[in-house]
Amino acid sequence: MDHGVSVSAVDLPRRMLVPQVGRRRHRRITGSAGLLLFVCLFLPAVKGCHETVYPMSMPLVIHPYVYGIVFAFGARTLTVRGIRHTIEALRVLAYLTLAFGVGLVALRPGTGVLELVAGSALLALIGRRGYSERRAALTAIAIGMLSLLWFGLLASTAVAMVGVYLSVVAAIGLLVGGLVWLAEI
Repeated sequence: MDHGVSVSAVDLPRRMLVPQVGRRRHRRITGSAGLLLFVCLFLPAVKGCHETVYPMSMPLVIHPYVYGIVFAFGARTLTVRGIRHTIEALRVLAYLTLAFGVGLVALRPGTGVLELVAGSALLALIGRRGYSERRAALTAIAIGMLSLLWFGLLASTAVAMVGVYLSVVAAIGLLVGGLVWLAEI
């Protein structure tokens, strides 16, 4: 006779299923490009007057490299929770870009306004709330395009070094990875 009594004294909790995002082809491209872009932060970028200039020593140009590592980690995630954390990190970076632009307007108005425009565009792409993989892919495309423009201009000068050339390759990879990501959604 069954009275709804279990055999053990303690009922084990049910297994929680974590929602999976699924396999995506963009992950290899986006992750590799983001990681390469971050590594370029520590490579020589341009020849200075008396010494080599590294991007790490210039906080004004650090944004693309930090976006690169966020996309590298984001491409490795397989869960919905991981995608949400990636989008939150992208949102924080967009706000930091805006804040940095506000501070830069006081020092260099032209550059500060450009940074404000870029930060506003990135915040508009990722959104102030909600979690959309499509918005993350659009942000990857925008970062790839802006980085390609920036590093492409630097690479066309006579003072460019290996870090700038590899950053161009990484920016192209991030742009292509974002386009593949957008097509997969």
